[in-house]
Amino acid sequence: MIPIGDILKDLRNKKGLSLRALDREINISFNTLSAYERNIVQPTLENCYKMSRFFEIPIEYLILGEKARKDFKDAELLSLFHEVDSFKKKDKEVIKKYIKKYVKTRKEMIPDICFYPREEILSTTQQ
Repeated sequence: MIPIGDILKDLRNKKGLSLRALDREINISFNTLSAYERNIVQPTLENCYKMSRFFEIPIEYLILGEKARKDFKDAELLSLFHEVDSFKKKDKEVIKKYIKKYVKTRKEMIPDICFYPREEILSTTQQ
């Protein structure tokens, strides 16, 4: 069984919420949330989705915890994302808009970047 309970409890405590308050926020019963935290019951996919949306985390984080973050290759960028993650929701939305705009512009400049291996892109640009 995947120990989602510890991760859920940690996320809930970081937001300063009781189980009853979380119940009201995401419409999952107090008893069910309590069972999740005690690792008695595994959440349904629907409830994992609700929790991940509320806590603004990928579903993988509920399952893997910090292990889900270890595949990030750029330590400085990861550190910045962690710092931004502590910002207020409004500030995070502004930063997301900037990143989305940059990614979109970048894709328009090099439209096939997602579809070709790096070596193939380099060989075609060097010709």
